[in-house]
Amino acid sequence: MWRRLHRWLAIVLVIPLIVWSLTGLLFHLKPGWSRAYDMLDAEHPGPPLHLAKLATVLAEQPMTHVEMFETAIGPLARITTAKGDELYDVDTGTRRSPLAIDAARALAVDAIARSPHHSAYGAITNISSTETTVKLELAEGPVVEIGRNDARLTQRGPDTDRIDWLYRLHYLQWTGSKPVDKVLALVGLLLIWLVLIPGVVLFVRRR
Repeated sequence: MWRRLHRWLAIVLVIPLIVWSLTGLLFHLKPGWSRAYDMLDAEHPGPPLHLAKLATVLAEQPMTHVEMFETAIGPLARITTAKGDELYDVDTGTRRSPLAIDAARALAVDAIARSPHHSAYGAITNISSTETTVKLELAEGPVVEIGRNDARLTQRGPDTDRIDWLYRLHYLQWTGSKPVDKVLALVGLLLIWLVLIPGVVLFVRRR
């Protein structure tokens, strides 16, 4: 009985074991990971910032956080208040958010140009915007988004989607439904133990 149970449970476990081993190997080698999770940034080193004009703005409103940095469109200050993030020109103290589409595009293009993977992005094929973001679609597949109120950049491409799909496979997130996927994960772990226990019993009996 133990041999039969061990044999059939092992057969059932073959599929998830193959998936785990292949995806685990890819996670170890990480082919294409660096481009897929490239961290674009509008900020870059520059000369000392002049705060005389901005100081008046800072004194007039309550805030929880201030960041100042050089960018391709000049020095900016990212000010966080209870209402969210706002951008100001450091030199003039004028508000820059929501960023104009051309300004957001300039920041994104500059960040891509400074990326070690810039050749994997390609030329801009389309630009669209909402009240809070500007989205750039690029010829090689990635899509870059920049926040119009905080100048933060994110990017995602087909390689990112492919790697995320591998992660879902590895962690038995096969259906897209969280409750069902949790059950699948528990079943996978249970199968491992159910195969292990008869194997140990057979080993002890043979000894």
